[in-house]
This record gives sequence, C-alpha cells and structure tokens, in this order.
Amino acid sequence: MLRTVFLPAAVCAAICLAGLAAHAQPTEDEIAAARLTYIDGDYPAALEVLMPAAEAGDANAQNIVADAYDKGNGLAQDTEKALEWWEKSAAQDFERALHNLGQHYASSDPVKSAAYYERAVALGYDHSMVNLGRLYEKGQLGEGPDLERAAELYEQAVDLGNALAMNNLGRLYVIEDGLGQDYPYALDLFYSAAEAGSVRGLSNLGAMYANGYGVTYDPMAAIALYRMAAEQGHSQAAINLAYWLIEWDFGWTNPAEGWAWCQIGIEQAEPDDLAGYEADCAYLADFVDEAAMAAAEEIKPGLLR
Repeated sequence: MLRTVFLPAAVCAAICLAGLAAHAQPTEDEIAAARLTYIDGDYPAALEVLMPAAEAGDANAQNIVADAYDKGNGLAQDTEKALEWWEKSAAQDFERALHNLGQHYASSDPVKSAAYYERAVALGYDHSMVNLGRLYEKGQLGEGPDLERAAELYEQAVDLGNALAMNNLGRLYVIEDGLGQDYPYALDLFYSAAEAGSVRGLSNLGAMYANGYGVTYDPMAAIALYRMAAEQGHSQAAINLAYWLIEWDFGWTNPAEGWAWCQIGIEQAEPDDLAGYEADCAYLADFVDEAAMAAAEEIKPGLLR
C-alpha cells in the first residue's frame, strides 16, 4: 500500500525554494540563446533569461543587461545602472564589458577609457587594441600623437585578423605625416582587409589605384573598387566615386550617376564627416546640369545593393 508522507512545513518550504532557485538559474546554453535573441531585437524575451543570470553573477549576461540599460532596449534607459552592470562584469575580467566601459569614457575621459582598454588588450581583445590605438594616434593620451604605440596596437589586432586594424595601420604607411610611406606594405594590408570583407579596405584599395601608390595608376580599377565599396554603404567611397564620374576627364564620365552617388554619400555620412561631404558635393554641383541632377534622383534607388 502506497504511504503518503507529510513533511514538516519548514522542510517542505526549504526543498521547494531550493527547487525554484535551481530552476531560475539559466544554463550557459540558455544564456547564449538569449544573447542571440537580444541581438535579434526581442529584448523582453531575452531579458527574461538574462536578468536572472546577471543577478546570479554571469558576466556575459551582466554585460548585455548593461547594454540594455545604456540603450533603453527593453528597460528604461539608465546610464548609471548600465555602468553598474558593466563594472560587475568587468570585475570578472569579461573583455567585452571592459571594452564597453572604454567606449563609454572615450570622449569624456580618454585616460580612464584607456585604462579599461588596456585591461581588455591584456586579455587579447582585438577591438580594444584598435580603439586604444586610435586614442594614441589622435594624441589623446599625452602631449601629442604617439604613432609608434598606435602601430604596435594595430599590429597586434592585425595578427588576430581585425580588418579595421589593417585599414588603420595601412593608412599610417600612406599619409604624409604617418610612419613613413611604405606603399607595398599598406597595399598588402588593404588587400587583406578587403579579403576579410571590409568595404573600407575596398575603398582604400581604390585610393591606391587612383593615386598610383604601390600600383600602376589605373582610374578604371579605382572606379570599380570605389563602386564596390559604395554599393555596400561606404560613404567616403561614394564621394570618391562621384568625383571620378563627374569631374575627371578620362574618356568616360557620367554626371547623373556621379551626382546620385554624391547624394548617397551625404545621406549615409557619419556626423563628423557630413560637413566635408556636403562641401564636396557643393563643389561638384558646378559640373552637373539640372537634367543630370533630375536623372540622378531616378537612378539613385537602384544603385545600392
């Protein structure tokens, strides 16, 4: 005969609570799945898993909860809470949290930003190598630019396959006030960046052909590379392409298409670049008649991939 056993209330409560706590603790697989859910934009569903995981001390979840507070994704935007969660994650040497803290302070306190980036760099985080390199390159961590230190950091990130580092390092070997012009090395870096899928790498390769740096001067190759980058949303490439199609007389021009690319470049510009691109297009406007401008509006929607 089946016996029914009645446990004391205190014992039952302890067992039940322990069971609930174990159930509430998300597994690593659940946290990983919730991270993808968050990236896909379903913030409430993701946070149902990530918030209890963060409260239980998971560094990955803490970093994402911080991002949610920082951007107001599924939570009321609260910078102070974002920083609290990032600090909890960073205290566990979670490199992405250290990197995010570095980004947060980059404009307001570059020295503090660099301290976080340095910790992430020590953990081998390539994105922090790039950002820290930019702080040194821009002269925000001392009396002036330290291009040698910037190059060291970019080299570290290049060795880890970071395409942005390839572009940044290559640029230092092209510009006049850089590390000394080394066009073959810069060209290799830009090729590697382009092969890694970087549209900036494509645009930089276009500039090398447009100027004959390390390669034979080749306007058609430059146009092809600029167009490939511009079609994928690179605003500088769009402006460069506009110049070639409107102003340069190399036997074949297309002012209507060039003007369309000029407008696309403005529309896609980052805030820091907008004024310069507007000035470029204002200059090019003198070479484009009203008919070509009207035609540009018709063809512009079909130019981007």
